[in-house]
Amino acid sequence: AYSAQNEAHDSNLSLVANAIGTVQQSNDILKANYRDAMSVGDYDRAADIQAEMASNQAKLLQLHQGKEALENQPRTPQPQVYNPDPVEALASQLSPRSASWVRAHPEYATDQRLYQKMLAAHNLAVADGIQADTDEYFREIEGTLRINRSESHSDYSDPTQQAAQVTQRRSAPPAAPVSRSGTAPGTRPNTVRLTAQQIEMAELMGMTPQQYAKNLLALQKEGKLN
Repeated sequence: AYSAQNEAHDSNLSLVANAIGTVQQSNDILKANYRDAMSVGDYDRAADIQAEMASNQAKLLQLHQGKEALENQPRTPQPQVYNPDPVEALASQLSPRSASWVRAHPEYATDQRLYQKMLAAHNLAVADGIQADTDEYFREIEGTLRINRSESHSDYSDPTQQAAQVTQRRSAPPAAPVSRSGTAPGTRPNTVRLTAQQIEMAELMGMTPQQYAKNLLALQKEGKLN
């Protein structure tokens, strides 16, 4: 609709400009004919040409007025597309790493009070000479905002860093083996006490600790794990 309206406006302006050119060309021809009629004393013909020239002048006046009105007519503004999601609206204005941080902490985009605090933390970090989007920068931001880093998501980390962390976790030495029966002194049968590494692995695999423990017990019963 935006393009069609402006295209119609441009077409009308071109039509008026062409009409002005045609009338002016006709007037030039009438002037030559008027001179010829006067030179041979054909005063009736000269009078008719003069009347036609007057009519053309009136047309030119109307055409110029119409052209001026079209030129002064405001063009249809291009519609602005607004993102209804305040988190994505803010993230779209930031660097990829800062955008990931905002997505991991959406409350700082949806709560105006927290948003102002985040801006203040950013200004303090920059004022201290800390380069934005660095590990030190995010540590400083979260320290100022009193965010518990152990509970915060690391979504704003670079993908290469995340891949390296996953590789390191996979190559880490296994925890102490669990008995095949899954029992230990003072514990109930068929229960597994997961280590911190196993809980991390469950999170990486998109599983709950309970699901991971259930699969672990199943593997132990099948004899695939000691």
